[in-house]
Amino acid sequence: MRFKRCKSCTFIKFYFLVILVAAVTLRFFPNYAGVVNTAVMVGIPVLLLRKSPEELGFKNFLSGLKWGIGASAVILPVYTLLCGLATGYRQVEVEELLNLALFYLSVAISEEVFFRGYLYSEMENEPFLPFISKANFVSSFLFATAHSLIYYDPSMFKVFFPSLVMGWLFERSRSIGAPIIFHWLSDIVHRFASC
Repeated sequence: MRFKRCKSCTFIKFYFLVILVAAVTLRFFPNYAGVVNTAVMVGIPVLLLRKSPEELGFKNFLSGLKWGIGASAVILPVYTLLCGLATGYRQVEVEELLNLALFYLSVAISEEVFFRGYLYSEMENEPFLPFISKANFVSSFLFATAHSLIYYDPSMFKVFFPSLVMGWLFERSRSIGAPIIFHWLSDIVHRFASC
């Protein structure tokens, strides 16, 4: 008996491969997890599937920059203030900040390329809820589920909500740049004030 070849089957296989690799590397090889996970999340769409930069959303750079910085300027100060008041702020040295900024940039690029640039584009997009498309909702659900499974922590599902913002930015700007910028700055801010 042969199975039909389907687009979604490949997408599901790669999704679970990313979860498996990330969970194993974070647990057993944490010093190499960043490099390995970035290579897998970017390598699957670029090297294995031969997606072009444009297919992954690397276009409309000025729009992406405008939307990414604009949304970050509106949302992140409110988040920082509310969470900082609730839980306090963490101190970070200047040298550590540079390392964190570079690390979180690689995380933002790799996760956005895989979840927004690749997975999102594999789904048929149609309206679902006001301001939320079906592709945004499903890719955000998969993003949050992956974080929960990778970190062995159900509370990590909370990334579903910022993921909806990143998907919305991707749709509005028509650029992967907007969600990368917002994701990157969100991770940095979350390091200082998290709730």
